[in-house]
Amino acid sequence: MEPEARSDSRRQSTDERGERTLSTGRPLVDGTPVDGPTLELDPDGASGVRLRQSPHPLVSDPASKTWATLLERPDSGETDRPVLVQWVSPDSPEPPVHHHPKTETFRTIEGEVTVVREGDSIRLGPGESLTVEPGREHTFRNDTDDVVAFEAELPSLRTAKGLYTAWGVAHERGRDEDGDYPGPGLVESLAVAADLSGETTMAAVPLPGRRLLWATVGRVARLSGATGIDDAYLDDSFWNQHVEQPAWE
Repeated sequence: MEPEARSDSRRQSTDERGERTLSTGRPLVDGTPVDGPTLELDPDGASGVRLRQSPHPLVSDPASKTWATLLERPDSGETDRPVLVQWVSPDSPEPPVHHHPKTETFRTIEGEVTVVREGDSIRLGPGESLTVEPGREHTFRNDTDDVVAFEAELPSLRTAKGLYTAWGVAHERGRDEDGDYPGPGLVESLAVAADLSGETTMAAVPLPGRRLLWATVGRVARLSGATGIDDAYLDDSFWNQHVEQPAWE
């Protein structure tokens, strides 16, 4: 059963220092926000300005308490690489260590994000950036007590589609009996990973194991109904229906 919906949608408040805070990004059920992970940001801050300027909606992964928006998409002629702004909460888990055949660049907007490259932890403050070279294992995390925001120039649009598919499935799967968002199931996750195998390689699985895994995933996925990456999750209308959008004053 879904928790009771709340009516204070897209709230803006002012703290004791007179600074405004925008609360948004909750999951939507039948068009109404419900209790769940909420993004709180300064609407006049650097990441708030980028969100306001983005031509695409705010998206979220309620399972990992992460939010994002695509500032630029190569299929729209806006750029050669997709540029994703991502907000990561202190409770967000660190993504699995992985590598790409192309570069990936991280640039901090607000707060401090830790990029782990080849086992070395590098903390990036506002305005600082780091480019991870092809084939170098990396991940990132939030080691602070606040939400951090950063831009990521992704290796390809397919990388963005893989993220959006996993996040979209988390919304469609909904809550479990404990009221948590479990995210995609194992087979769904494997199907997405198989579709990304040429662009995103998980370091934890040795090459022979990956080949065997990808050889069997397709058949298992078809039998279970999992389809892997789905371009439909990149459609703005999906996120407008599933994620509370900010109301700018």
